[in-house]
Amino acid sequence: MPCLRSAFHSLPQGSRLQVSRCRGTSIPPATKDPGETPPVSLPTGGGCRWFWRTAFQGVFALLLGLPGLLPCGVVQAAETAPEEIEFYESKIRPLLAERCGACHSGKTTNPKAGLRLDLPAGWLTGGTSGPAVVPGMPAKSLLLTAVRRLGPAMPPEGPPLTESQIADLTRWIERGAQAPERPVTGQATTGFDFQQARSWWSLQPVVAPVPTQPVGADPRSDLSPLDRLVQGGLQRAGLSLAPEADKPTLLRRATFVLTGLPPTAEELADFLADDSPEAWTRVVDRLLSSPQYGERWARHWLDVARYADTKDGVLMYGDNRIRPYAYTYRDYVVRAFNEDLPFDRFVHEQLAADQLQPAVEPWRLGALGFLTLGRMFDNNIHDVIDDRIDTVTRGLLGLTVACARCHDHKYDAITQADYYGLYGVFASSEVPLELPRIGGEEGQPGVSEFEAELAGKQQGVREFLDGQYKLLLETARARVGDYLVRVATTPPDPLETAIFFLSLAPEDLRPPVVARWRRYVAARAVPDDPVFSLWGRLLNLEEGALAAPGVVEEQLRQVGERPAGTQAGEVNPLVLAALQAAPPRTRAEVAQRYGDLLKRVWQEATAAVPAADAGAERVGDVVAPDPAQVALERGAREQLLEVLMSRESPAWFPRGQTRRHMSRTETDAFGGKVNELDVIAVKSAVAPPRAMVLHDTPELHDPRIFLRGNPARPGDGVPRRFLELLSPGGLKPFGRGGGRLDLAEAITHPENPLTARVLVNRIWMQLVGEPLVGSPSDFGTRSTPPVQRELLDYLASRLLRGGWSMKGLQREILLSATWRQSSADRLEARARDPENTLLWRMPRRRLDLESMRDTLLAVSGRLEQRVGGRPIDALNPLEARRTVYGLVDRQNVPGLFRAFDFASPDASAERRPQTTVPQQALFALNSPFLFEQCRAVARRLPSGPGVENDGWIRGLFDTVLRRAPDADELADARAFLEAPAEGGEPLPGQLSRHEQLVQVLLMSNELMFVD
Repeated sequence: MPCLRSAFHSLPQGSRLQVSRCRGTSIPPATKDPGETPPVSLPTGGGCRWFWRTAFQGVFALLLGLPGLLPCGVVQAAETAPEEIEFYESKIRPLLAERCGACHSGKTTNPKAGLRLDLPAGWLTGGTSGPAVVPGMPAKSLLLTAVRRLGPAMPPEGPPLTESQIADLTRWIERGAQAPERPVTGQATTGFDFQQARSWWSLQPVVAPVPTQPVGADPRSDLSPLDRLVQGGLQRAGLSLAPEADKPTLLRRATFVLTGLPPTAEELADFLADDSPEAWTRVVDRLLSSPQYGERWARHWLDVARYADTKDGVLMYGDNRIRPYAYTYRDYVVRAFNEDLPFDRFVHEQLAADQLQPAVEPWRLGALGFLTLGRMFDNNIHDVIDDRIDTVTRGLLGLTVACARCHDHKYDAITQADYYGLYGVFASSEVPLELPRIGGEEGQPGVSEFEAELAGKQQGVREFLDGQYKLLLETARARVGDYLVRVATTPPDPLETAIFFLSLAPEDLRPPVVARWRRYVAARAVPDDPVFSLWGRLLNLEEGALAAPGVVEEQLRQVGERPAGTQAGEVNPLVLAALQAAPPRTRAEVAQRYGDLLKRVWQEATAAVPAADAGAERVGDVVAPDPAQVALERGAREQLLEVLMSRESPAWFPRGQTRRHMSRTETDAFGGKVNELDVIAVKSAVAPPRAMVLHDTPELHDPRIFLRGNPARPGDGVPRRFLELLSPGGLKPFGRGGGRLDLAEAITHPENPLTARVLVNRIWMQLVGEPLVGSPSDFGTRSTPPVQRELLDYLASRLLRGGWSMKGLQREILLSATWRQSSADRLEARARDPENTLLWRMPRRRLDLESMRDTLLAVSGRLEQRVGGRPIDALNPLEARRTVYGLVDRQNVPGLFRAFDFASPDASAERRPQTTVPQQALFALNSPFLFEQCRAVARRLPSGPGVENDGWIRGLFDTVLRRAPDADELADARAFLEAPAEGGEPLPGQLSRHEQLVQVLLMSNELMFVD
């Protein structure tokens, strides 16, 4: 039948076919294949033939055992993917610079073997052995052969590359070895001209344009300032606005855009009967005040917030990966949109609801899920913070600040200091073990029992953590000698900077503590340091020289000539005395003398043992202390005590890092206890809602730039602060706590030109179908300036004038003649503006996943309108709640979600992909969920004796499509229902003939697309 064929083959004019694959944070349509190709956007028609030809070539390549053919061929034809460049800049470039740059870069006039690895031309041309990298073919790339040490071992000095680093290189080569044509120097940029950088269009102040009525333009009196801006651009191109769409089309378009649902029969009848000038305004106001509005628009924001109901550690958490209170963030967003919470306040609550004064209502604490519901990265806190920086800056500012983690940004004026200024903000926050309760009915059966069980388990977690923290600190101080011996006698171990340790036993030294001692001693082993200058002198000697008679004594004598004291250039008398009492003969003995002294001073201080009366002067039988000598020794002791007790001590760490220092057994035990808090909440049907909050740590983090992004190599300190690019009045350190509220206020400051532009661009994209700026999460210098820049600035200024009201801005857009245009194609307009950048018509678009599923439920009469609550299984054919409440499993996104372009919850999504793939039609043909809705629709219609097929068909069209069938459709449907059944009655589970006709309409383009 025609309708059935259209479900497979009809595409809206101007649509584009995309071949998608899994990359970075995207969701693959079916499987994750590391050899899949990057998205290639093709026009319909000839592009389809190209797609199938390429697909068959790929099948043959796989059958022949040549998987490299498909990605290589397509990568060469595809445009360079921005995320591949980001991967290169964050992972590959620093690695090549640090481990290969000394021998194979422009830093040397004669690169070894004639190979340069700081330019694409260098690794593609290769050296004396041939190309070092063959894009798409890791097995043929000599670079991988060398780092795997299958031939000449590279790098020749230092430890071999880790498995993770080799995996990054392999992935990079598989994906085409994409990189910008610039040297890999490994050096930070010499500086940015911020004044020049602020001349970029998106960084200039938002100034409202003054629209004028174009000469000879559309004479209609209802043109708004928005319309006049659009009409001016159209007139310059010799075009004009399209005629207004008819009433049914307008009502359907607005209802889907604002609520994600089709209009009811009553709503359509009321609108058609209302001939007053205010009819359309009443429709828009009714939809904006609908509870379903918040559900629809919350889902758009949840894409930006990378919302998911689960953690990402499948191996770590297994079936217990669900976050029992994640839904409180989703419910907060729904309520905030329904209440038209001003966007600036929306931002403040999502970043710092716990710090606002006066204190917010409890439900608003759920806003902090914006920060806490991201991936956990196997408890790698540095990646967690990076994810938060990326979500905040791309989602709210349209800047890729996370690209400055390892080096200054290569395209935008964003420095590493900017990145680590923000790093310090989020490093100064932690998620508490006890989440605040924000709702729930008092006296509900079972609640008090649940709360008592939860309190008991929380107390167990607190006691366990406190005990481990105290034990680990004491052990780190008591074993200071062992740590110093390790530092003095062994080279650095890569495990010292690893994130977790699989076989850490209680007696093992803690790798993070070893790493901190290495950095601490290296920084202080300088000639003028009172404590560690002797360490530097002795350990700079050869091992044999230490054992030679008199060498150590001579070094001690020379140092002993310096004044005794604790200031720079002096020598700590206790250190000198300890080494003179037993001169060390090996590196280990040097470290042991230091360790014994530090441990003794610490034990005496903590045990309150009075120090010996050194320097006392005997007068007769009375000992008279020398005040100067007593003060000197007291100062010397305090200086040594600081080495073990201060916050800068390698033996100290904040309580929040206790888990990282535990032994494997204790880590597992602690993880199990923490996980139990979630498990009992998931299993309990009466667990009250709690907010996924975070709060400032007791000890705020003073950030330092990580060289190459490596936390084991801290560099210069930076204050917690905002981006210099967005601080034309000068940088000011954040002064309130960790700085989250300061950051929120800086983001929403009226003089910050980005936030309003980024927001209105997202709003326009959801209302119209296409954004004004093609990269909604990147307004930096790699973005394409918008054709409709005046319109963007008008909307941004309108948002600011309207007090950041999103509903107010949406209302103005929906009331405009531009938005009310028809979606009909015009050949003359398409010839002049094929991409519709001048807005000469409204784009036609397909329903997204949520609107599609909710529409099927709505027309079947089964849709449940209850707002909020725990997530549901959206794949259950009998589940009738809206799709926004469906459980989002971060690492197991359902096939239905993936087939219909659901946004990846792994990272902030700027927009959803738009694909047309066979799985979408197969869902309509075979899905048990669709079958259930077909049966429900059929049950809604009168049937049985006396009901004619024509009447049933008319009722079906009215129920599903809100119109009557035309003569041809009526005849085709009647013939289908009256045709002899093939094979007798349908088997159990199969659809009847009437239900099959319902299926045809439910999968039709007319239902699945919005004009």
